[in-house]
Amino acid sequence: MAELVLNAEVRNKVGKEDAKKLRVKNLIPAVVYGKDVDPIHCAINKNEINKLRKINRNSLINVKFGSEEKTVIVRDSQKHPLSHEYEHVDFQAVSMDQPIKIDVELSYVGTPIGKKSGGIFTSILNQVKIECLPNKIPDVIKLNIDSLDAGDSLHVSDIKAEGFTVITNPKIALCRVSEVKEEAADEAAPAVAAAAPAAAAPAKKAK
Repeated sequence: MAELVLNAEVRNKVGKEDAKKLRVKNLIPAVVYGKDVDPIHCAINKNEINKLRKINRNSLINVKFGSEEKTVIVRDSQKHPLSHEYEHVDFQAVSMDQPIKIDVELSYVGTPIGKKSGGIFTSILNQVKIECLPNKIPDVIKLNIDSLDAGDSLHVSDIKAEGFTVITNPKIALCRVSEVKEEAADEAAPAVAAAAPAAAAPAKKAK
């Protein structure tokens, strides 16, 4: 079920100049495209577009063009570099009975046990790509990291997929807890090794 409904008007003119004229009228240019869907160029009121800020980026949206309606997700958007106001939005039309591939954000929950011994937690990936039906897209994928000790890590293969399939390489690391003491020792080792030959070299005799 769609979380948001946006009313749009189809536009026949496209291009930078037309887009500028629309923004002056508080209309934001957008396009709807997808498999077996001819691109529909449209304009949506600025106040309507700003509703996107209140929903998850992978939420289902219904875009209405008069009597016609398309179920979509936001595939991309452009914002003003200073005001961060929407300047253009790309919507991908979806079919509720056809799976789609989409990026979903990761959320690391908890505190690694390894932090008690000085370990440092580092997240490596912030999102993974999954495949699922549109109504099965999770808002976020939560990963519990409480049991991670120093030297431990999580990989894509550790994600428990429910209602979706993870298609990111399962061998890729998601996060890790570094062993700080060992890393410090490893960094010091080359310096010690470099100093050893100099110390061992015999002193030259004065002539």
